[in-house]
Amino acid sequence: MKEDSGYFMNINGKLAMGALVLSMLFSTSAFAASTTFSGTLPAKQGDTEVSTVGRANAQDTVQYFSIKVTKLSNGYSSVRAWTEEAGWQGENYSNPYTEVSANSNWHTPAYTTTPAKGDNVTLNRDNPVYTTSTVSVEGEWSPN
Repeated sequence: MKEDSGYFMNINGKLAMGALVLSMLFSTSAFAASTTFSGTLPAKQGDTEVSTVGRANAQDTVQYFSIKVTKLSNGYSSVRAWTEEAGWQGENYSNPYTEVSANSNWHTPAYTTTPAKGDNVTLNRDNPVYTTSTVSVEGEWSPN
């Protein structure tokens, strides 16, 4: 009997260790993964909150977010993009007048207030010009 209980304890220990490793893998991969966005920018004025992603890096490590615009309606060449604290009326983490070119290149606008590791960051977009119609936009971003 003694041999059997040691065998099962060894298997249970390995299963527990495997579960711990998997949970660590999934919990860390949820942060700062770049995510895609697509939709329309509002006509006239008003911003569109795109998505909220958890930040992976410490405040003093990476002090910018990353964004690339891969598709934008004809006649437009840039989008205003900035970040804010998640939640209703969150504080802006970056300048709301930052324009990002729609050239499929990664851009790295600086944070004016750098969020802490684990903070949820929301991306906002807006038209840089007054327009009477909505504008289609697609791209990818990460709070880093």
